[in-house]
Amino acid sequence: MVKIKYLIFLIFLLSNTLFAEPKKIYFYTTEANVNDFKSLKVTFEQYLSQYGNYDFQPFNKKEIFEQFLEKEDIIVILSSWHYQQIAKKYNLEAKLVALKKESITDTKIIVGKKGLQFDGTITTTYSKQYSKKLIETLIENNNLNILNVPKEIDALMSVGFGLSKFALVSKDSFELLKNVNSFLAKQMTIYKESKPNFRMIIASKLKNQYSEECINLFKSMNSDVYGKKILNLLGIDDIVILTNNDYNKIIRGVK
Repeated sequence: MVKIKYLIFLIFLLSNTLFAEPKKIYFYTTEANVNDFKSLKVTFEQYLSQYGNYDFQPFNKKEIFEQFLEKEDIIVILSSWHYQQIAKKYNLEAKLVALKKESITDTKIIVGKKGLQFDGTITTTYSKQYSKKLIETLIENNNLNILNVPKEIDALMSVGFGLSKFALVSKDSFELLKNVNSFLAKQMTIYKESKPNFRMIIASKLKNQYSEECINLFKSMNSDVYGKKILNLLGIDDIVILTNNDYNKIIRGVK
């Protein structure tokens, strides 16, 4: 009888392990310029399989991404400006931050072809509310109309094709343009530059016992074969734990 009960217990335990709902990791950021979501998902899940049952889901639409943030026990990867807008609403807590060129910050810039007045259309991936506020801090009097596009590289190419006069992007994206289209980059100039902003954030909406797990998933990514592929796809060098000082700086910007 004891053996039968033990066998039933093992079957129950095995069933829970096999059919347990995977923990979710949701990804949305326009700053990463990811062109191949399929490769990112496959590589991420190869990496995560070493740590347990996880499902990585990238999104290319902000509105759809935010619909999934109502769920509990999730990990979220998003831009710092987006995090500051929604962290309070969805009870997200920043844990780690992207590192590139030994810096966890980047600056936002307004770029356009040379010799222009501040009027007409400016393309950006950032929300109109965030963009308007940022533009006003950089240009006191302007007549710019904000047009949203999917990716920062799209914002820059819009200037090249004459669809807009300016682009509001991260400085990293302008550096990328110099590599992929040096001819266009040489025609453009940086008009305004913001104060440094934090790079991509990894945040958790997990119960206490999973908070440390969130950190463990990412802090060793740079020493793993699949992890290095992910970093390369995201265009960053590493993911590092936020210090208390940097965490407090991010929290001060939370709406």
